[in-house]
Amino acid sequence: MKYITIIMAFAGICFFACNDKDSKTPAREMTDITYTSVKTALVEEYAEAGDIQATGIIMSESEAKPSFKTGGVIYKTYVKEGDMVKKGQLLATLIMDEIDAQVRQAEEGLIKAERDMNRVKKLFADSVATLEQYQNVTTGYEVAKRTAEIARFNRNYSEVRSPIQGKIIKQIMRAGEITGPGTPVYAIMGVGSQDWVIKVGLVDRDWARVNINDKVLVHMDAYPGMSYEAYISAKTSVGGSASGTFDVEMKFKKSPTNLAAGLTGDVNISTSGKESFRTIPVESLVKTNGNTARAFTIVDGKAKIITLTIAKLLGDKVAISAGLDGVSEVVTTGSMYLEDGDPVKTK
Repeated sequence: MKYITIIMAFAGICFFACNDKDSKTPAREMTDITYTSVKTALVEEYAEAGDIQATGIIMSESEAKPSFKTGGVIYKTYVKEGDMVKKGQLLATLIMDEIDAQVRQAEEGLIKAERDMNRVKKLFADSVATLEQYQNVTTGYEVAKRTAEIARFNRNYSEVRSPIQGKIIKQIMRAGEITGPGTPVYAIMGVGSQDWVIKVGLVDRDWARVNINDKVLVHMDAYPGMSYEAYISAKTSVGGSASGTFDVEMKFKKSPTNLAAGLTGDVNISTSGKESFRTIPVESLVKTNGNTARAFTIVDGKAKIITLTIAKLLGDKVAISAGLDGVSEVVTTGSMYLEDGDPVKTK
């Protein structure tokens, strides 16, 4: 009996010991939370500089390709490539035999139509001709008159004169060649100080920042050590289909004495408006899609995903235009392994 009592006491002790062990296990599991170690970086303020640097091409905004209004055989050309010409200067003429014959034909037709009209007019007054006959010859006279005017006009424009003052950069047609209406004979480029412009292609954000009359400083390799003042004279309203840039034109306040189309120059545009952004490291971005991206910040020890709007890239940093309100730091190292709500520890 005594032996049985000892065995039962030992079993009771083991039972209570096991219950005590099981009661302590959940408490230990509740404190065993897995954290992800990460590094963070502070959100920084960035003020964009007011100046824009770009490369421009020197061009002439005055160009012309004069041509004959009528077709024919070129009789003579009076200038050659490289010559300077004045506005209205005679450049080329046609052989006029055919054109003069057309004028004489039209004038003879006009004389006959006028004679017919006067004859029928007298007959109509004597009630011999009908009203319809008189109206028909009157119409025929007016048509012949207009035909003669057209022939004279074409004769007057059977020569080519320069529409601008400039330089002959290419002679396209020569004496003895047959030319058609509207076929260019010369290519002329204005080379006066008022003709030169600097054309620059800017990305959309920079294009929006510049305004007409903004100051520009130009440096050209052709004139090392020299700088020339210019100003914004025009902004395009249509973007380049291939380049994705928007053209801006600038004019010199005082241009160099010797310029040529195709010269390049570095331009510094002083804009009145400056923009401010908040920046974060590029490595903090976990997903990007165009100008939107996602990153993580830390709230109450847990990772929180945020959606951002990218303004521009700045080397190893990215400027953010929206999405960082109330955010002071973002996760950098370890962000690729996080999910929204994961507990984190900073290293």
